[in-house]
Amino acid sequence: MRNLFLVAGMVQPSPRWREAFPDGLSLTRDVAATARVRADVVWLGTGTPGWDSLLAAALRLFTGAVAVVLSNAPNEREAMLALKAGARGYCHAWASPEQLREVAQVVRRDGYWIGPDLMLRLIGVVNKALPAVDDLPKELSEREAEVAREVTAGRSNKEIAAVLGITERTVKAHLGAIFTKLGVRDRLQLALRLREGGKET
Repeated sequence: MRNLFLVAGMVQPSPRWREAFPDGLSLTRDVAATARVRADVVWLGTGTPGWDSLLAAALRLFTGAVAVVLSNAPNEREAMLALKAGARGYCHAWASPEQLREVAQVVRRDGYWIGPDLMLRLIGVVNKALPAVDDLPKELSEREAEVAREVTAGRSNKEIAAVLGITERTVKAHLGAIFTKLGVRDRLQLALRLREGGKET
């Protein structure tokens, strides 16, 4: 497994990225293509002009790879553009090495990483765009169903804990069980699954 940062002009990987992936490569797309470099995670900064087009081209070039977009100022519009271009991850360019490694791990497992704040905002968009959840999957226990309903309302773990009178740790445990039972990897997938097909269990 190899991480590849696509260098373009002044956009280079941060020292934190280099610390997170000491064996990672940082090359231009042309050099990587000529050298036939293999990578399973391709990283790209939004400071690169036309980064979304470059991302789409890179995913065609590095067959089977997943992409993460790094931004100096993450925002909802850019996140949506990154996901539309095919990225599976979107995070702050100066995230800690530990978080960058976690992002890589999540996207390698076909999950999505966009950070908790943007995740809640996107769930809010889903709430407005799709019909409300009526019937929840029968696989869920009564408490899990309550937690799932609060997630689709766009509430954070802390808010869910306060509403249901349980601890954040318990909320996390219920979320883990919900994700496993419904075959989803994150809150956004859960919200989409419930709002698009809550009755299809």
